[in-house]
Amino acid sequence: MPAGDEHRVIDVSICICTFRRPGPLLRLLRSLARLDPASPSYEIIVVDNDAERSGEPAIREARAEGMTLQYLVEPQRGIARARNHSVEPAQGAFVAFIDDDEEADPQWLMNLYAEVVGHGATGGVGPVVPRFHDETPRWCIDGGFFERQRCPTGTVLERTGLRTGNALVRRERLMELAGPFDERLALSGGEDTDLFMRLIENGARIIAVDTAVVWEHLAPNRTTVSFLLRRRFLVGIGSARVYAATEPDVRRNEQVLRWLTSGLAAGVTGLLLLPASRVRGLDRLSLAARYLGRCAYYSGFSYHPYAHDSWR
Repeated sequence: MPAGDEHRVIDVSICICTFRRPGPLLRLLRSLARLDPASPSYEIIVVDNDAERSGEPAIREARAEGMTLQYLVEPQRGIARARNHSVEPAQGAFVAFIDDDEEADPQWLMNLYAEVVGHGATGGVGPVVPRFHDETPRWCIDGGFFERQRCPTGTVLERTGLRTGNALVRRERLMELAGPFDERLALSGGEDTDLFMRLIENGARIIAVDTAVVWEHLAPNRTTVSFLLRRRFLVGIGSARVYAATEPDVRRNEQVLRWLTSGLAAGVTGLLLLPASRVRGLDRLSLAARYLGRCAYYSGFSYHPYAHDSWR
């Protein structure tokens, strides 16, 4: 909650999970300090998933600058565990999620809260807009590889593609779910898509809030070909997990064969296009990575990005 009356009712608990990103975390916290004064009342809860408390210097600096926040440590590695730890002490009627590599627009929380309440929705998801570093390769920008689809405010969103990088959910509905984040996905990720899928299955209505903008800062190690293809591969695994939960078994072998065929075709096409056009070639290769990620899920392949020394 901003400095002031500590006895005010808390409308929103802003939950942040962090892991070895003290600089970006401090940037995020400073952006929250600049939220529009007309924003709903809020508290800030930060959970550090590093047992060595690497985020603590950022917390000390934010507090020295006048911010009030809770700092907790979840020593057992895993993004779902950290998320569950962050919502446990939440007191707000709503829980907002924002990532430690993001930065909030001053009107972010005000717009997100107002639209969800105004539409009588269970929750809302806002756009995450990429913000590139000065040395970002042109193909990365021109190809729009980090752009996400945006929908008009009020659009009811489907279960796929929803994430907690910029989201608001009614706390009572969130806490009706076991977990509420599934800790079986602690090291693999995809816990946010799984959460929204279960919310929607339970009758939740999640809307788009296009005016609630946050920016994702893409560091140099995230604007490489290898990172792009790895990210698309993980997206493929996540989408296959959703497919497995919603489609009958009898169709899976046929679907996996189509994915494999499409992935190989896209990969070959991408390699052929690459010398003439890096953007067009990588567009096809990223599509291939997504298809092959879907196939990998059904082969029993296991990838645990949240077990590494840096998240993704």
